[in-house]
Amino acid sequence: MIVARELNKEDKTKLLDMIDEINNFDGNFEGLTNISKIINYDMFLENLEKNKHQELIKHEYSPQTTFGVFDDGKLVGGFNLRHTIKGNLINYGGNIGYLVKPSERKKSYGTIVLSLAIEKAKEIGLQKVLVSCRDDNIASTNVIEKNGGIYENNYYDEELKQTYKRYWIYFDERK
Repeated sequence: MIVARELNKEDKTKLLDMIDEINNFDGNFEGLTNISKIINYDMFLENLEKNKHQELIKHEYSPQTTFGVFDDGKLVGGFNLRHTIKGNLINYGGNIGYLVKPSERKKSYGTIVLSLAIEKAKEIGLQKVLVSCRDDNIASTNVIEKNGGIYENNYYDEELKQTYKRYWIYFDERK
């Protein structure tokens, strides 16, 4: 059974193993950057809880909830669900950032992870979500489109020297 849930103390080894795998593969945590540098796991969990509440974080940041996605207890990926989008998140990043660990890619988990993120977005009362990906990320483009993503435009970030595709997913129009 595949489930999305917030990370907890019991997930420490699984999450640290996933981080090691990503670092050994390509070091690309795009979509779930807040897991990339864990020094103290308990503090990491405290920060995840704090990040869910706008009154506890800097005003310019968007409150977000981080989820792990587990298939029969095995951590296969995760996502950040941003409750609102502020700053550059409106240009790239959007409401949902997700990733699948390298050994679990090309197994349809990307589509499942994004679908679970959309369900969680509905649960918190969002009517639509913005999801973006690098313009050269064909796999992510396919995942977003399979989940009902409607292409809006491209955004070029001067600082990152990267173009992002921007998609909206409207819940009442999902297939």
